[in-house]
Amino acid sequence: MVALSTRLRIGILIGGLFVFSLLLVGRLFQLTIVQHASYTAQAKQQQNVVREIQPQRGTIYIQNAASGQLMVAAESVQNFSLSVTPRNVLHKPEYAHLLAQITGLAETDLLADLQKTGADGQVVQYLPPLMSNLSQEQVATIVGQVNTLEAQLDKASPVQLNFDPAQGDTLYFVNGLFFTRTYQRVYPEGSLLGQALGFVNSSGQGQYGVEGEFDQSLKGYAGQVLVQRDSQLKLLSEQQVINEQDGSSYQLSIDRNIQYDAEQELAQEVQDSEALGGSVIIMDPKTGAIIAMASYPDYDPNSYAAVGQTSPGLFTNPTVSAIWEPGSIFKPIVMAAAIDQGLVTPDTTSTFDESVTVDGYKIETALRRAYGTESMTDVLVNSDNVAMVWVANKLGNQTMSTYLQKFGFGSQTGVDLTGEINGKLLPVSQWQDINRATIAFGQGIGVTPIQILEAYSAIADDGKMVKPHIVQAVQQPGSTTWQPVQPVFSDQIIKPETAAAVRNMLIQVVAKNHTRAGVPGYEVGGKTGTAQVPDPVNGGYIADAYNHSFIGMGPVNDPKFIMLVKIDQPNVAKVGLYAESTAVPLFGRIAQYLLHYYQIPPTNPTPNP
Repeated sequence: MVALSTRLRIGILIGGLFVFSLLLVGRLFQLTIVQHASYTAQAKQQQNVVREIQPQRGTIYIQNAASGQLMVAAESVQNFSLSVTPRNVLHKPEYAHLLAQITGLAETDLLADLQKTGADGQVVQYLPPLMSNLSQEQVATIVGQVNTLEAQLDKASPVQLNFDPAQGDTLYFVNGLFFTRTYQRVYPEGSLLGQALGFVNSSGQGQYGVEGEFDQSLKGYAGQVLVQRDSQLKLLSEQQVINEQDGSSYQLSIDRNIQYDAEQELAQEVQDSEALGGSVIIMDPKTGAIIAMASYPDYDPNSYAAVGQTSPGLFTNPTVSAIWEPGSIFKPIVMAAAIDQGLVTPDTTSTFDESVTVDGYKIETALRRAYGTESMTDVLVNSDNVAMVWVANKLGNQTMSTYLQKFGFGSQTGVDLTGEINGKLLPVSQWQDINRATIAFGQGIGVTPIQILEAYSAIADDGKMVKPHIVQAVQQPGSTTWQPVQPVFSDQIIKPETAAAVRNMLIQVVAKNHTRAGVPGYEVGGKTGTAQVPDPVNGGYIADAYNHSFIGMGPVNDPKFIMLVKIDQPNVAKVGLYAESTAVPLFGRIAQYLLHYYQIPPTNPTPNP
């Protein structure tokens, strides 16, 4: 019995060993064969990291004709943030002490952060960046300090960072420290051209203006690089996966000096007249290139976040996004249509009363007086509303509407800026006689400043209208050459002789009635507008509220510029009712600066005494 019992125990032991061996072999089979792919993937996940390579946003330049150089209006500046992964930080007290010296943060708080644990009881993996907006030089200084500490603690050799953007935007260092590359958008000229430029928000998206219109092209495309590290996070190798593409750069037609002068003059006029705001646009009528685009009040794109909290309406560019009833600056457009149709000439005369009644509405001259017998040139010089109703009657609804659409009213110009709107032109099928009558002197129609400028380009350039544009040339990433933007012209809007006739009429408007818009020695032509402001709540017009404007060109024989100036609701009790006191002298001052800046020879020299 004893011998049998011993044999039984030995058999049971052998059987147990056999079963254990089977279980062990089975487990090894599961680990090495069945779950091999899973564990391999986990190992790779720990050792392989895909770094994002952010592209550098393209630069935006403006002109400086005086120096013949380009000037930076918007650029992306490289900087870095300092972060740590507490789980990988050895010697936590020593590093808390060093990081306190580097960052200025409390050492006790830093040590607590480095020792912080998560729900799983493990030290946390990530913390928010300790420092931001570091230059490469500042990063190099921090690297030197950390290397010094590492040499004292672990006798480690100095580590150098590779700042090459192609290596990715996360720069791993030692002992859980790393730097992240970012790009900060800066505007060296501050508020200059702010509303036309727009800004780049905290998510890297271009908003408004040029930044918004060309966001994707400016932004470029991100790349990726595969990084292999060991268990201690030491770099083993880097392999490019997707090449990044930096953004394209843009050269604007804006001249920095003219823009500055226009902004200064406009701001002063708005303040002096106690107006709500104002705008100035200057364009080359032969190419459509916008030379200056100013609005007041404006903002600094560097401070867009603060502006968004207090005055988000400033982000909208009123030169392309705000409509107004233009008033008498619209009269030359309607007159051009009548001359082009052969219905009148500049010398056609008729006699007009101080008022006319249309569909039961009484329309009066601005001064409530009759001018008697006038030529069509006199009609523009006197800005006679009653006479313009007569001109509109000759055109009729259909012809007048057709010309207004040919001049671009009721549709966008296609200017290369975000936020442009159509304006407001009632379909001709809905016109009554009163609509035709009021549109003839610039009421009952809504236009944008850029639309008026485009329409006048047909008068300035022998009947062909040119599309306004602010981008002059584009430079693709990696290229050193600029691709110019070609002008886009319309079909013939009016005959060349019609355009010449209207230009000569505009000379007389300035010479006889608005001499403060002129420049001694030059023939300058233009037209004023004093327009009532519609009441959006009650209908009709707001009492004692007017928008003043003046649009003109010079020298008229070969216009180098068209300029619109607009003053929004000045204090008429202080400056008077009419644009003669605000927009006219503002135009004159900027026109004088332009003609002298471009060194254009006088076209009408004043004789020596």
